[in-house]
Amino acid sequence: MGIGIIGAGSIGMLIGSYIAGAGLDVTLLVRKESQRTQLNTKGIWRMRDNQKEVVTQIHATTQYIDVAQVNLLIIAVKYKDLAEVLARLKEERIKVPVLFIQNGIGHLNDVCEKEFPNAAFATVEHGALKTSDYIVKHNGVGAITIGVPHGDDEAFKLMNRTQQQDFPIRWHEDAAYVLLRKTLINCLINPLTTILNVSNGMLLENPNSYQLMRNLYEELMYVFPQMRANLPFEAIENVCRQTAKNDSSMLMDYRYGRPMEIDTIVSAVIQRAERKGEKLPLLQTYEQLLRVLDRKATEE
Repeated sequence: MGIGIIGAGSIGMLIGSYIAGAGLDVTLLVRKESQRTQLNTKGIWRMRDNQKEVVTQIHATTQYIDVAQVNLLIIAVKYKDLAEVLARLKEERIKVPVLFIQNGIGHLNDVCEKEFPNAAFATVEHGALKTSDYIVKHNGVGAITIGVPHGDDEAFKLMNRTQQQDFPIRWHEDAAYVLLRKTLINCLINPLTTILNVSNGMLLENPNSYQLMRNLYEELMYVFPQMRANLPFEAIENVCRQTAKNDSSMLMDYRYGRPMEIDTIVSAVIQRAERKGEKLPLLQTYEQLLRVLDRKATEE
């Protein structure tokens, strides 16, 4: 049984290492020929606490045709790259079941049921950092939660075979709910850590940043009250504690001058509120600040 993964960033490599470690064949589609060579020669090195924990052998490729016959295809690229991947899959007429793993919720409406009749969406709560073309650090154990909005659930049950103590798989009947819950968590952590240039744990340690996060939480729960019961503020605090030393993905993008995922995280939530006739003034302020930082970072 084979699983293909498109995207060899931190999450793609982390997931690939665990899937291969569970005994399934993994084909990892990468952009660069140099990374393909490194991965095929050395495998994926998964690190924990600066110790080499596991080395797994996978097949790396730069050709889409190599993932055309897998049992399941995981797309682990960033949202900004998703349109290009979808176009290539359509061009190559690849029709296998597809599991989408992107931050935010903007991509939920981008995936056409007609073109992808067997699709699922997942959130990833693991902390991961890619340190080279073949090394990924597993900074925090979380879970992968999968929701299947249309198609055959059984096509994605292959993921159950990848279950491990440090790689739990969860399921939810409502894919939109799964994505919205994770996106709200991202909205509460990513913008503030980026604007303040601090690690996740500092949001709890500084009383001012803590109050800002608390105020934004109340604003979001007023607009999305159905989320409060399953997303109490204590859950946000726990995420900050568990990833205290980590930098958010948005902050990392800012530091490295990469475009930040503002549209699919922050703007998408604001737009959902507007469709309900509601406003999110505090989040809108953060959105504007992030736009300023994003332009500055990409221009430097």
